[in-house]
Amino acid sequence: MARIGFADHLFLRMHHGIGVPVFNQFVWRFERAIPDSELKKLHFNLSQGLLSRQVIAPVLPTARRRWIASNASLPLDLSPAVVSEDTLRCWAEQRVTDRLDPERGTGWQLAAAPSSEGGTVVSLVCSHTIADGAAMIEAVRQANRGLPAVAAADLGARLPVISALRQDIGDTITQARPIASWAVRTARDSTPWIGRRAPGTASSAVAPRRRVPTENTDPWRPPYVVVECPAAQWHAAATRWGGSSTSLFLGVMTALTERLGRASFGDELRWSVPVSDRRSDDLDANSTKIVHVSVAVPEPEDRDLTRIRKATKTALTELADRESGASVPLELVQMLPDRLVAKLPTPPDGAEGLCSNLGRLPHDFRTFGGIAADSISARAIFDGAEKAFARSLGGGSTAWACESADTVTITVHGMDPDRVGTDDELSGTLAEVLRRWGLTYRFW
Repeated sequence: MARIGFADHLFLRMHHGIGVPVFNQFVWRFERAIPDSELKKLHFNLSQGLLSRQVIAPVLPTARRRWIASNASLPLDLSPAVVSEDTLRCWAEQRVTDRLDPERGTGWQLAAAPSSEGGTVVSLVCSHTIADGAAMIEAVRQANRGLPAVAAADLGARLPVISALRQDIGDTITQARPIASWAVRTARDSTPWIGRRAPGTASSAVAPRRRVPTENTDPWRPPYVVVECPAAQWHAAATRWGGSSTSLFLGVMTALTERLGRASFGDELRWSVPVSDRRSDDLDANSTKIVHVSVAVPEPEDRDLTRIRKATKTALTELADRESGASVPLELVQMLPDRLVAKLPTPPDGAEGLCSNLGRLPHDFRTFGGIAADSISARAIFDGAEKAFARSLGGGSTAWACESADTVTITVHGMDPDRVGTDDELSGTLAEVLRRWGLTYRFW
């Protein structure tokens, strides 16, 4: 029997309590066609793995919710309609559906369609409640190997009421111990806890808010662009300017922020950078940690990456120390009802946005039926985000980088409705920034 973690609970609250679900999506581009039989096999194997999980409520309200194996899954979405290059992002957005629900056990869906280039495009969408990016990668890898080494069945099944109650009492007692310790420290130090957040957790990348009514009812969605760069060229530019793939990525996103008018020369931006040490036998849905990297905004002609590389190394080294100093009673927050948590003040963590570099993806993640993907895009989506919600997050950008075959693929969402309103505006500015480092590119 497995209990949901704090980050799982946060994303569950985003889904049903806050009303802005967060979904993760990978999109594969294959220049060769993937046989339907291979996709059906992948779908079956995924349905046996850890993506097929369901959240159920405890018998005792003070206990954490449980994970159980789900015996339901959304069907493989095989479309005969050809997806052209200029409709690929639209097709990807349409794969996000309100049928994705972690409390019904239908938290993921695999979809595919033929491309106009004669290949196949594939999408995997998951509720962030049931899987972070690392969990999705591991689920696909295990599904590609055959039946998964860690299966949904390992989560357990629904228990009889008496057994469930007994376990809930034990979980409540376990949760109460750190809360009691915190209460003693608070009484001694007179340190208020409300509004503070533990650093180093996945929740640091998200500041959940209820949708704020606004007089501006113009329709808006976060601008969404995907761009490919030659991997050899990308790494050569990183090396030339004293950096790594991650520091070049942070440099590009910092320059993009400056060109969008959100920062000026000399300002310092704080980026949330996900880090995962997930093992193949983990049962966790969300295990990613967040480090914060501070980057000074350079002058446009300054392409040096050494300072960013050093700042990234320092942030990674300090992660363990920051986690050990966490003072927020996360166990107590999990016990509180959504309605009360939504009223607690949760100040932004000061980050400009998120930069997630997934690096070179494993061969058994980017290869289906013996055919390797030419490009893979990753992203997370605030489904139904409105202008007021984006403003409550502080604007900024969220971005992901993946390397597959000979290509680095970058996906960016603009979360500032007052400075960038369309995909074209965002892609035009991003192209200008990529040229600064001498990079060639192709947009989806």
